[in-house]
Amino acid sequence: MHQQAQIPDPQTRAQSVARWREVNQQIDLLTLQLDELIAMVETGLREQRLVRLQGKAEITNR
Repeated sequence: MHQQAQIPDPQTRAQSVARWREVNQQIDLLTLQLDELIAMVETGLREQRLVRLQGKAEITNR
């Protein structure tokens, strides 16, 4: 039949919880780093668009 899952002993559970907390912290850090990268790319794109639009405005004003 089916084997029932056994609850690990307290020490094993504590080690697993500690590892999962560490993994969660690493994921949070990576998420923040990706957010920073996205913000940098968005800033670059806005600056490029601004330069492009200012260039078109100068041509129109001539």
